[in-house]
Amino acid sequence: MSDISLEQVNKMYRYMKNGMPIQAFMIKFGVNRKELDGILLACQIYGKDVDVINDKNIEVFKKKIKPTGYHLNKKNINDGRLIHNQICVVSDTHFGSIHNQLHLLNKIYEECDKRGIKIVLHVGDIVDGNYPNRPENPRQQFLHGFDEQAGYVVDMYPKVEGITTYYILGSHDETHYKNGQATINEWVSRCRDDMVYLGQDVGEFNLDGVKIVLDHPGGGSAQSLSYKPQKRIEVMESLHKPKILLIGHYHKSYAFTYRNVQCVLVPALCDKTQFQQKQGLSNALGAYFLDIYSDKKGNIQYFTPEEVLFKKEDIWDEVGRDKDKVHQLVINKNKATLN
Repeated sequence: MSDISLEQVNKMYRYMKNGMPIQAFMIKFGVNRKELDGILLACQIYGKDVDVINDKNIEVFKKKIKPTGYHLNKKNINDGRLIHNQICVVSDTHFGSIHNQLHLLNKIYEECDKRGIKIVLHVGDIVDGNYPNRPENPRQQFLHGFDEQAGYVVDMYPKVEGITTYYILGSHDETHYKNGQATINEWVSRCRDDMVYLGQDVGEFNLDGVKIVLDHPGGGSAQSLSYKPQKRIEVMESLHKPKILLIGHYHKSYAFTYRNVQCVLVPALCDKTQFQQKQGLSNALGAYFLDIYSDKKGNIQYFTPEEVLFKKEDIWDEVGRDKDKVHQLVINKNKATLN
């Protein structure tokens, strides 16, 4: 059962309680011990660690609960010398795909406005791109070609007064350059002064001295969520490592610390595609809100990655509904409007 969906894993993981006899769980979900082992493996793959231990001759669950924040040093969080920042991170919106979820991206920006967040980082694949070697590609899109997809970013990406979006481009965005040397950032940067381009595949952002790297790699994800990010961090030279590494592309959600780097796999804001369905790949939809306390040298003292995942009922899987029903979110002087 290691191929169960993220939604199913979340449901079963929430039901598991520390000290709960595994027999009660198996009865609830109608599974045997072998199937339970598969569920535990799936939990591990999705970054949710839970063991079975023996407590007074009864097998019970033991969750390995991660702290909500990483307190890296002993400084008081109220220390006036610390610099406090809150930012939001999104990725893989795939504008132009029939599976894009603009209404969910709007929800994220509305929440940013409520929280007073001024910085959003987008970790690539803003648009769905154009793949001439994939015959099925046109019917999986409602926007075709560079002009339509780039124009959609300019006209429809949320525009909230006081918020600047810093973004990199990913492999889907790059297809337009490969097809005709057209770059999304040229359009967006000229037409939207609230959107700032940081680079193709990789970009660096300085947050009051805290070095943040945005990374949109290639290839598929490994069975273990942390494996490929760890490999990327391992090859980084000690003096050039970022404090925070944000990784898009995989459509997965996971946060961990490795070699003193706070790493976040950023979920997508596009529903599962035909390709993912065929390959049996999971697709996490959501974003992260990062709460960061750092010193004047850019060293992180406290770091809390808040995961926001959308449920199945939040997703619009009716083809064309997002295209026809959703308008650009514009928030101007604390008053929201839809263009």
